[in-house]
Amino acid sequence: MANKQSPGSVLVVDDDPAYVFMIEGVLETLDCQVEAVGSAEEAIARVDAGHHGVILLDVGLPGLSGLEVVEDLIQRRPGNPVILMTGDMALENVVTATLAGAFDFISKDSQFNNRVLISTRNALDSMQKEERIARLTSTPTGERGSTRIISNSALMGEVLADIDKLGGSKVSVLIQGASGTGKEVVAHAIHEAGPRQTGPFIAVNCAGIPDALLESELLGHERGAFTGAVARKIGRFEAAHGGTIFLDEIGEMSLPLQAKLLRVVQDGRFERLGGTQTIEVDVRVLSATNRNLTEMVADGTFREDLYYRLAVFTLNLPPLSKRPDDVDPLVRHFLRQAVEEEGKVEPRISSEVMRLLKTHPWPGNVRQLQNVVKHAVVVGDGEWMTIGDLPASFTRGLSVALDQRPRSLTNLMSPLPDSATPAARLDHALGYAFPDAQSLPSMEDLEAAAIRLVVKRLEGNRKRTAEVLGMSRATLYRRLEGAPRSRRKSDTGAH
Repeated sequence: MANKQSPGSVLVVDDDPAYVFMIEGVLETLDCQVEAVGSAEEAIARVDAGHHGVILLDVGLPGLSGLEVVEDLIQRRPGNPVILMTGDMALENVVTATLAGAFDFISKDSQFNNRVLISTRNALDSMQKEERIARLTSTPTGERGSTRIISNSALMGEVLADIDKLGGSKVSVLIQGASGTGKEVVAHAIHEAGPRQTGPFIAVNCAGIPDALLESELLGHERGAFTGAVARKIGRFEAAHGGTIFLDEIGEMSLPLQAKLLRVVQDGRFERLGGTQTIEVDVRVLSATNRNLTEMVADGTFREDLYYRLAVFTLNLPPLSKRPDDVDPLVRHFLRQAVEEEGKVEPRISSEVMRLLKTHPWPGNVRQLQNVVKHAVVVGDGEWMTIGDLPASFTRGLSVALDQRPRSLTNLMSPLPDSATPAARLDHALGYAFPDAQSLPSMEDLEAAAIRLVVKRLEGNRKRTAEVLGMSRATLYRRLEGAPRSRRKSDTGAH
C-alpha cells in the first residue's frame, strides 16, 4: 500500500491469506504501510530487522503460536503494540496475553473488521503519543523546539501526558506549583508540543516588574504616553502574535491591571498606552503561580472572571520532595551543564552524596537542586563529589530536617554532646542518612567514603591518611587505586 505521510506501519502475522487480504483492505483508511508474514519465526526476524509499528498477531500460527511468542516480540521492541487475533476467546488466553503485555485481544468473529480497524488506530495513536512524550524527555535543551524535561517519576509522567494533550490545543493553561518546580520549562514544552512552536514564546515575570510599568510592558505605549516615553514601544502581547505568551507569577498582578488583561485574553484586542488604535493579536496565554488563586478569588484579590479565562485547564506540578526518582537524573543533567560552564572535569558522585540528595526535602525544588550541584562543581577539586563540596545552606537544611523528623523513626535523633566519640558521631550520621536496613551502604562504600574524606581533609597527605585510618600505606594505595578488599598479611603490617 502507498504510504502518504504514514502514521506508522503494521505487521500482520497470519498464515491465512484470506485474513491478510481482508485486513489490508480494512486498514486502507488509516493510510499506513502494511506488511504480512505467515509465521512467528518470520515475525521475530522482521522485528529484529527493525520493524517499528503495530503487530497484528494471530494466535493459531503453525509452529510457535501467537501466545507463545507475544512476550518475546514485546521484549525485543517494547515500543511495538501487539494485538492478538483469535477465533478462541478463552479466558485463560486473554489473561495470558494481557500479562505478557499485549495491547489488545480481538476475536475473529462478525465484528472483526470493525474491531481490527479501531484497535489498530488506537495502537498507532498510542505509539505516536509515547514518542512525543519521549521527545520531551530526551532532546537536549538550548534550541527552539527542544525543551527537555528531566524525569523518571510516575508523577511527572502524568504531567508529560498532559503536556502532550495540551500541545495541540488552543486553551489557556494555568500552571500551579511551588517556586522552583519548573513552571516556565513546562510552559515552554506546551508551546513546543503544538503548531505554535514556530512562533514566538514570550515570558513575562509579573512579580519582577513594578506594577506602574507592567501595563506598558504587556500592552506597549505610544510616544508621549507618559514622562520618559520618547518613542513607541511594542508590548509583549504584540511581540507574541502567532505564538505564546507566558505570564509568570500572575497572582502578583494588581486588580486594575487584571481588568485590562481580561479584555486581551477574552477578545485578543487592546490599545497601547496613550494610543487610540485597537490592535488585534492571536496569542495563546499560559500563566503560572505559586499562590492559591481560588483563595484569592474568594477574598477579592483576584478577579473571578479572569481566573476562569486563564484556568481553562489547570496543570499542577508536584514538588521535588514528592518525586525522589527524579533527583538522580536531574543531578547528572545539572552536573554536565555545570562542568561545561566552568570548564572542569566531571566528578563522580559518591553513593553517600547521592543518598543525601535523594532524601533531602528540597524546599526550593528543582532550582535549589541545580544551585547545590553548581556550588559543588565550583568548589570541588577532586575526582569525586563529596559531602564537603555541598553548600552550607544545604547542610543547615539537613539539620532542620533532622530536628523535624519523627523521633519514633530512630533513637539517634537527639543532639550529641561535645564529648561524643567518633564512633557515636558515625552512628548518629548513619541513623539519619539511612533510616532502614535496606538502604545501608556496604562496608566497601563506608571505607571508600572515609578514605576520600580523610585524604581531602589532610590535603592529599597519604602517610597521615594511613595513620588516621589505622591502615598500612600499601593497603591505602590499593584502596585508592580501586583494588578489591581482601585479607592479606600486609594489611596489618607496620607503617
